[in-house]
Amino acid sequence: MKRNKIVKTIAFALLIVMLSSVLFGCNMQMSEDVFVVGNKLEGSKRLVYSLTNEEQGIDGDLIFKYVVNENETKMQTYSDLSTWEYKAQVIFNTNTLLPSSSYKANVFYSEKEEDWSVSTDFTGEKAVIKAVQEDEVAEKSVDKPALYIDNEMVNLTLGLITIEEGQRVDINVLVSESAMFAPYAITNELTETITVNNKSYECVKYTAKYAGFSLFTAKESYLWYTNDDNRILVKYESGSQIMTLKEVIEAPADDPWLFEE
Repeated sequence: MKRNKIVKTIAFALLIVMLSSVLFGCNMQMSEDVFVVGNKLEGSKRLVYSLTNEEQGIDGDLIFKYVVNENETKMQTYSDLSTWEYKAQVIFNTNTLLPSSSYKANVFYSEKEEDWSVSTDFTGEKAVIKAVQEDEVAEKSVDKPALYIDNEMVNLTLGLITIEEGQRVDINVLVSESAMFAPYAITNELTETITVNNKSYECVKYTAKYAGFSLFTAKESYLWYTNDDNRILVKYESGSQIMTLKEVIEAPADDPWLFEE
């Protein structure tokens, strides 16, 4: 399967970041926009999506699971694809969306590629990022802006942020692979009805794009959220990658997590 070479050398890339800021340009100018959380996640749910990417040969399911416990939300994301396993976890404040920790990892079924993981601790004055790939370990601390979210919670939580139609808000997002925060420009485009997997939804459509440098190609993304209090992601599209909602499952208290970190 063809994939971005970055995922194969994540710890090495982070080591380079620590040694040379020149490689990634000047310090990113952080957004001072204040975003307002209008809706909140509730209860315990599993959200099942169909995930396809023709360029990378991806065709499978991706699952979100979240549990809201008092003011804290724990979210996991998991996908078991034909040649690799993706998993991510973010713990964040339900009311503000500010994360306290995040984790993501790829586990490859082929010996041609090395497993890697990146974890971030946001609880101190700085965000502390640690990358591991086989025997390579790298750690970097970066300044935190006043308001921010983690890249691994973006798709689940952007719909909770109140943005009037036609309005744009720049949100600071930590992209752990590049060990930096980058402004993510979110625009509320319109309200429209879309049909996915033979079911129609009235949705709010957001467009999003990273500003400035990113290790990822800065393609514009499109996200459709239900136009109700739940604000469930119905569809995500970025380049050739498409996610569409298949099922929403109310998870009981004893429902197991998608993985153990």
